[in-house]
Amino acid sequence: MKIQKTTAAILTMAAFAGAAHAQSSVTLYGIADGGLLFNNNVKGAKLYSFSSANSSRWGLQGAEDLGGGLKAIFTLENGYTLGTGTLSQGGLEFGRKAFVGLKSDTYGTVTLGRQYSASNDATASFASGADWAASGLGYGTRAGDVDNVDTSNRVQNALKYTSPNYRGLTVGFLYSLGGQAGQFSRNEVTDAGVSYANGPIKLGASYMFTKDPYYATFGNQGNSSTPSSSATGANNNMPSRIYGGYASAGSQQIITAGGSYVLGAATIAVLYSNTQFQNLGSVSAVGSFGTKYNGGTATFNSGELNVKYALTPALTLAGAYIYTHNSGADGVGSAKYNQFNLGTIYSLSKRTSFYAIGFFETASGVDSTGKSAVADFSGSSFSSNNHQLAAIIGMTHRF
Repeated sequence: MKIQKTTAAILTMAAFAGAAHAQSSVTLYGIADGGLLFNNNVKGAKLYSFSSANSSRWGLQGAEDLGGGLKAIFTLENGYTLGTGTLSQGGLEFGRKAFVGLKSDTYGTVTLGRQYSASNDATASFASGADWAASGLGYGTRAGDVDNVDTSNRVQNALKYTSPNYRGLTVGFLYSLGGQAGQFSRNEVTDAGVSYANGPIKLGASYMFTKDPYYATFGNQGNSSTPSSSATGANNNMPSRIYGGYASAGSQQIITAGGSYVLGAATIAVLYSNTQFQNLGSVSAVGSFGTKYNGGTATFNSGELNVKYALTPALTLAGAYIYTHNSGADGVGSAKYNQFNLGTIYSLSKRTSFYAIGFFETASGVDSTGKSAVADFSGSSFSSNNHQLAAIIGMTHRF
């Protein structure tokens, strides 16, 4: 009898311990990705290097059940370079994501920290560069990722709300505090996105407005800078020749809209974006390309069509065409960019796959710096002429 009572007590304690454990959980996840990259023209020279098509990362996700359908959640996600083991995102420890928040089944999710924009949540799935065309490398985006759909710039110091899914409809809002004493709106980011999914159809649209985009609270630096900072202290969030000449913009506005449709083994997607660098000449952009403006707005219109086709359950083929037109400002900038992405992914399992992806971009006209436009893949140094060709082959393992 005594043994039976002791056994019952142990089982009861184990049951309570199991229930407590079930209420709180932490998950380790990540990607290890390595590949061989070739670029035919990096400032006039051929490049052969070790690189990654899908950003290598590891992260921790946690949730605690608070009862009544409410959970406390957090995510810490680190980016690293597989070839060297060094930190990515400018050396930030958790440069990909770092946020904490509350999630309600009824009212939605509120998170605080460094995170993806609501715009990215709503429209990134329609872009080849954020999906299969080497999202970690950056080469597959619309010109220079000028619309940030591929998240070249994550948003720091951000408060974000995401609604529950209501009959396929989800909305999100984000606000990032600029953190400048006495100037509430300096460097702030305001962002909203809406998405809809029903069967084979997905739709999305978004709006982002950023004050002082060259110094704003996005990018890969730990803190935003003030216009009096040195070149090394500035965020330099606009390194591309495609739009770097507009670093003096007082604000940036990005509107995106897209959709996809699953037709048998094929997924067809389209994406449109309108990016405006407004009030040029308003900001002292230290260390930029130095183009001078006295007001005006530079506008980029981009369109993309891409297709994925599952030839077999293991083999996927994909292709994309992207067109970007810069209408310029004050007669500086009238460039056109055409890009083609081709890719294939072969999955050995749900977690391990091989890939081969190619990229080709051409440029014409005058770019943001007032010079003849050159090809300039996002994530790469610009070409010495009006075209650039690159390819990467490699392996991805998810855990």
